[in-house]
Amino acid sequence: MKNLNYFEVDYQSVVIHNFTFQSFKGTPLKQLNINGHLRVIEIDAFAPLELLSSLIIPNQNFLKLSKTLPALHVFENRQMEELDLRNNFKNYGEYVISADLFAYIGNICIKKLSLGWNGIRRIDAVAFQKMKYKHCLETLNLNNNDFDYHQDLIVLYVNFFINIKRIDISAITSQSIENIREQNSNGTRTLDHRAIFDTRSNWSIRLPSSLEFLNASFIYGRNNLINSITFKGITGLKIVDFTYSSLDDCNYTINGLQNVLILNISHFKCGVLNPYLLQSAVNLEQLIMQSSSLSIGLKDDHHSKFLHGLKRLQYVDFSRNAFEDQFRTSTFKSQLDSVQSLILEGNLFTSVPLNLDDFNCLSFLNIRNNKIAYLITKEINAIEVLFRKSNRTMTVLLDGNPLVCTCASLDFVEWLFTTKVKLDSNGSYSCVGNDGNITTTNAVYNHLRIFRIRCITKVWVIFSVTLFGVLLLFILVGYRYKLHLQYFCLFIGMANPLFMKSKEEKLEYDAYVAYCDGDYEWVYGPLRIFLEERRNYKLLLLDRGDVLAGEHRLFALNNSIPKCKKIILVISKEFVNNDWAYYEATVGIEHFLGLQARIIVINLENITKTDIPQCVLQMMALDANDHIRKTDTLNENNIFWKCLDQAMKR
Repeated sequence: MKNLNYFEVDYQSVVIHNFTFQSFKGTPLKQLNINGHLRVIEIDAFAPLELLSSLIIPNQNFLKLSKTLPALHVFENRQMEELDLRNNFKNYGEYVISADLFAYIGNICIKKLSLGWNGIRRIDAVAFQKMKYKHCLETLNLNNNDFDYHQDLIVLYVNFFINIKRIDISAITSQSIENIREQNSNGTRTLDHRAIFDTRSNWSIRLPSSLEFLNASFIYGRNNLINSITFKGITGLKIVDFTYSSLDDCNYTINGLQNVLILNISHFKCGVLNPYLLQSAVNLEQLIMQSSSLSIGLKDDHHSKFLHGLKRLQYVDFSRNAFEDQFRTSTFKSQLDSVQSLILEGNLFTSVPLNLDDFNCLSFLNIRNNKIAYLITKEINAIEVLFRKSNRTMTVLLDGNPLVCTCASLDFVEWLFTTKVKLDSNGSYSCVGNDGNITTTNAVYNHLRIFRIRCITKVWVIFSVTLFGVLLLFILVGYRYKLHLQYFCLFIGMANPLFMKSKEEKLEYDAYVAYCDGDYEWVYGPLRIFLEERRNYKLLLLDRGDVLAGEHRLFALNNSIPKCKKIILVISKEFVNNDWAYYEATVGIEHFLGLQARIIVINLENITKTDIPQCVLQMMALDANDHIRKTDTLNENNIFWKCLDQAMKR
């Protein structure tokens, strides 16, 4: 055993006696790893191991602190690389490490000390202070212990270790870390664990300047509302893990992170988010914020201040934040030239949630387990551009999305197997086909030509059936409402000024006059004299012989109105009670449907609205007074005749 450096043993006894390692005396053994079910380690058991620098005794479960630590006295004033006593002291109720017991550790120049998973509730404060070789310790692991509120200042104890580089205090308690320091406007003071504060406070935490790695995850503190957390002295801190160590919200700022490169604040309660939370982390390269309710918190960040100024950020993990909507175009504005990896796994996106064309260095995109059916052409083209920008190293992860292999996604399926972009599962994903059955993108791609032919055929069938249905519908509707359709076409045509002008030039009469026999004298008297003799208009009067002799009156009406530019309705008491007059007015109005300017209504007598035909009730009318109704006089300077003249000119 002259060359023995490492020895690992599954120890079968429950006691390590003083003579157990006697045969190792004089060997160059440096690392000893003991597994088993130990209960006692005698005080001089390790004395023969003169060159031992690494002692690992994990997972013993039944050891006592008082039966273990005294055996370390043989290493006093020696240098050791590692002392690992993880998961040894839970079952015997010794949960307090006194200053005297801790001295057995403190009197050794240890670089790495692991006391995690031991159920430790308290370490005397003076134990750290009286350590003889505080300057030797570089790595301290106290994770998964049960420190109570008496250990509120345990984080401050680490300032005794001037060369400490790595600290793991994850899951140490549910009450210890939140009562570190409160710095308010009046000064800085220790928080009382029994006090309840209604206003937001400012916390200040000092850590050793040599510290490079801090794991303070899974520390469930009292729900405090704070204004800021300031870390002091951490000039060398590069990696920080605060996973699950969230307060009530994220409505505060974290100061002092100027030198931090990697920050994990996953499972924070950021539904209420201060957009300046991380503004001090100007040199941050990796940000991990999984399951932190950012989909809610970022909704109010209208000016995209959350990531603003973090221009060195290369890796962003926003997994499982229930995002649904697209990111604002300015959300990653400061990272367009820096971000290389973007993790958006486990959200609710139905498409790529940002404009990939804007990024210049992105080479890794994880959008697994979202709600994406397929990538559209624009997204595919943007990924290909990134592939060229990234020196042909682009990677896209799509697995876990509810992909579809339908006619609309065939270009996407083809791209999966023709692109040089690296894809998970080599592009072969589960998808739902046109028939609703589960298939794979690989199976569809192998028969891509057949699928394309089917889709083209299907499109043409749908188009043909739709076109036939529309045409049939038009034919049926046209036949059913052919009269209305004729008037509609007439209205459309007459709305065209050129059509109207050419139409009017061809019409023989200026106006058709509809009246009753009782109004014969007024129509052939003042009305005819004013319009024909004094204004040179040509009127069509059925009783004057302006129609063919012997022609039926109904046919004469239908043939006469289309020859006229306007229609004049002379409404009287006899008119409203005359069926023929009503029919005559209806035909005339339908002919000039939509052209109210071509329908002139003259109320020759005072008639109540209830008696006026519905077809002319809403039209403007010229009201004739007693003077106008006289058949033996005509004063063309009367306002009535002037209005009639204007109506004829329109």
